[in-house]
Amino acid sequence: MMNRKLHPSSPRWSNRLYSIATTIYRKRPVWMVSFSASEASLSEGLRAACASTAMLVVGNVLHDPIFAWAAIGAFWTCLADAAGSNRARFASMMGFALLSTLCGGITAFASGTSAVFAALAVLAFTTLGAFGRIWGAATSQVTILAATACVVMVDRPMHSVHAGLAFLGVYLVGCLFAVALSLTVWRIHPFGASRSSLRTVYLRLADIALDSARLLEHQRAIPRDWATHAAKFRADARAALERSRKLLASVPPTRTGNRETYDTLLGLLTDSEALFAYLIAVSGACERAPADAWRAKRAARLLGAIGEVLRGIGAAAGEGRFERLADFQRRLRRLAQRLENALMEPVKLKSDFELVDFAPAYEEPATWTDSAGRLATWIVSTLKANLSWQSVGLRHAARVGVTTTTGFLVIHALGLPFGYWATMATLLILQPSIAATWPRSIERAAGSIVGGVLAAAIGYAIHSPLGISLAVFPLVVATMALRPVSYSLFVLFLTPAFVLVADFATPGASEFAFALTRLGNNVLGCVLALLATFYLWPTREKVDYRAYLSVAVRANLAYLRAALESPRRSEQEMEQLRRAAGLASNNAEEVIGRIRLEKLEDSMVDTVTLTVLSLSRRMAGTATQLRLTTTRRDRHDELTEWIAAMSAEIDAALNRTLRPVRHELPERDKLTSLEADAVGEMARMHRLLTERMREARG
Repeated sequence: MMNRKLHPSSPRWSNRLYSIATTIYRKRPVWMVSFSASEASLSEGLRAACASTAMLVVGNVLHDPIFAWAAIGAFWTCLADAAGSNRARFASMMGFALLSTLCGGITAFASGTSAVFAALAVLAFTTLGAFGRIWGAATSQVTILAATACVVMVDRPMHSVHAGLAFLGVYLVGCLFAVALSLTVWRIHPFGASRSSLRTVYLRLADIALDSARLLEHQRAIPRDWATHAAKFRADARAALERSRKLLASVPPTRTGNRETYDTLLGLLTDSEALFAYLIAVSGACERAPADAWRAKRAARLLGAIGEVLRGIGAAAGEGRFERLADFQRRLRRLAQRLENALMEPVKLKSDFELVDFAPAYEEPATWTDSAGRLATWIVSTLKANLSWQSVGLRHAARVGVTTTTGFLVIHALGLPFGYWATMATLLILQPSIAATWPRSIERAAGSIVGGVLAAAIGYAIHSPLGISLAVFPLVVATMALRPVSYSLFVLFLTPAFVLVADFATPGASEFAFALTRLGNNVLGCVLALLATFYLWPTREKVDYRAYLSVAVRANLAYLRAALESPRRSEQEMEQLRRAAGLASNNAEEVIGRIRLEKLEDSMVDTVTLTVLSLSRRMAGTATQLRLTTTRRDRHDELTEWIAAMSAEIDAALNRTLRPVRHELPERDKLTSLEADAVGEMARMHRLLTERMREARG
């Protein structure tokens, strides 16, 4: 039965297809900061598409193009939806609906008065919208979208109170329809976010298995390929695990007591940590590929099959089909047993891991007055802390306000049509740091170019209002579904969706002209955002990368030393050390990545630093192999003394107190292959931190 299910050709073809997708992912440009197809959300796309298209259909039935603004309001309201409880979702969506209607209306009436008042309204609301970032991501999402509504509505000046209120009423109807749709038909299950996060975790684990199989099949794979594999795939898996921990810990206590679903999800999270450790050890063993080509191919096939099973577990977890988990887990254990015999350094899949450092947020339910009081205190204290020019949040808000208003004045002076596309691009691209703004601007420009071509093609094929309404549906689905995947893909589908809605609001206009106008205005907005980022109170990465590098090296070294002392260390302590090492490596790599983006070039110091971090990942892999290997033996005294001495030398190098002392390596015939690897890695780490780093700093 198992042979039929796991036919060799199936994993082989799957691995080939996966290798193509992985190559595209790993070779993506440095500016494409996110690209993870597994994070696409079809449900979010369908919800936003239904809300927006319904408003267009109503407008088509009533022959009233103003309902295009109701469609835009519905779409924006779906974007403002904050993940979490229904209460949090209602607060974010309703807050946006009311705030955008009020501020957008004020801006439109100001625009109808004079350009000066319009510019002042844009300056005020974009500055306040960007300043909302100081209260967190959820608040920023609402305030920046409300500011977006203002810069769009400034291009629709209102001269009559009656007509203006009618317009705002239609816009608000679209927002309220999206709120009602989201909290009735598209209600989020209490464990929906946790299930989705665990699905992502198991897909990330499957990535590790499938990429290891790909490298194992590729006989010409070199150590650099395995180092890239460790840096990227392990970092993604660790980040996914931490997000899943956070979401599961935030489940309200009323949902956790006597709930089989919660226990199942907690078990899946615990198993994922064990599987992560196992796959780290397996990838390390695969790097030391068996000399026998047949065994290497067999190990690759088994790893491919394990990757498919992990995908199945992720799908079952995401869909809540928990009855399928037992079968998947049995198959996984059988495959792991077979893989153990195919590796040069056999490792065992342990099932007795415990989830350490997991603290669910059990709190006594507070009264409404207590909650409101704490919220008000937090808002005021955060505001006071950021009322200083030293505050990144305040400088960022001023930069956004000044740049967006400048863009509005330039557009107004040149008389360009649809100028709000430029100001909207500037508003959405500008980020607090150069490292975040630079890739976002390129992604938006790239997405706008391709999206403009797509919009022109659709415009030539479809001319009726009903056809436009139907064409908007799949575009909005793709826009919202791909938003977590890639910002460039989000903009790619957002462009034709907005062009078609604008065509609905202005019948008879040229779709090709719309597309070209949006493209030109987007480029102008990108240029303004980049100029402001580099020259208007620039905020660069101020952290000292050396501190993060030191933490990462020490954490991975501590884990390796503890693994060499195992089994004298408890499993709980080893898990804490492994997690600390992974988090420290992730943090250091993120900081270095942001610094490299700011400079747009690599120095010798960057190269050596990345090599040190790569070696740290390798040390963690060796440590995990030592824990899970089936051929452990007690460590001898000579190795113990050498490790202690070398650890002290590495620590001194990190403290910049270099001591020119060399220690002879332990005799190799007294070491196992894994111990020899650990010795070699520590010696190379010491050399990198002393000789190479000193040469790089020159």
